[in-house]
Amino acid sequence: MARAVYVCAEVFGRSETDACRLSPRFTSRRVKLKKPFVLASFLLASTCLLAQNNSIPTATGLPYPVNESEAGCSIRGFAHQTWAEGLQFGHGLASVPRNAVRPSNLKWELPILATTGVLIANVDRPAANRIQSTSLEQTASRWSNVGLGLEIGSAALAYGWGCSTHHTYLREAGFTALAAMAAAGTVDLGLKLAFDRQFPYTPNSTGKFWGGGRSFPSGHSATSFAFAAVVAHRYPHNQWVKWGAYALATGVSLSRYPAKKHFPSDILIGATLGYVTGTYLSGH
Repeated sequence: MARAVYVCAEVFGRSETDACRLSPRFTSRRVKLKKPFVLASFLLASTCLLAQNNSIPTATGLPYPVNESEAGCSIRGFAHQTWAEGLQFGHGLASVPRNAVRPSNLKWELPILATTGVLIANVDRPAANRIQSTSLEQTASRWSNVGLGLEIGSAALAYGWGCSTHHTYLREAGFTALAAMAAAGTVDLGLKLAFDRQFPYTPNSTGKFWGGGRSFPSGHSATSFAFAAVVAHRYPHNQWVKWGAYALATGVSLSRYPAKKHFPSDILIGATLGYVTGTYLSGH
């Protein structure tokens, strides 16, 4: 049997109740995931299943009228949507100083900042020095890149499939995920240039800031958690997809440590940046 799950989306200031979908109930079973590819394949399959029906039922039970020439699927529409998302994200960046000092935000900001300080002072260098296996570094680096590629591919597939099947909600989810990953990556690059921290793999690296590097924060962590946050907020009632996305993002992020591409503090700040970016764009 299937249960109805009602999901409403707000796109560029207008509310659309265009996505009440049926989510199949899965039987309980133990799943053993050894590699990110298995988890990502599940996410890809779930994305496809969500787009099976061309007509989208609404909360009233009647089919939602679909515009055959969806503006978001044309080149011009894609550019317009990208521009709108960029403007929205710009408004969010402009409000950061004001929002950062709100008590509700300080409750989680201060613990993360304190943890980051402890990691930089006492953990980063000893942790990096423990990684001495070249084979481990190469394997971890390879799988982190594979995982990130699968996240990008999942978002692109959702967008493309949503366009081809006129599934508005799925298309918007895919586009928002791509936009969040791009936004998080852009901010991450700015922070890398600003802090200029040495990479762990640099000979005689001490993790010094303004020492000639791009280690802080982790770009893989930022983009991965931006993707996961969008998926989780778009499909909050589908626990398999929601926590699967977070598990994949966690695996991609943590693998940057044994790959010796980033220090633990780089990964923490990158993940936080990605989560905040994905959550913000999903809600706006």
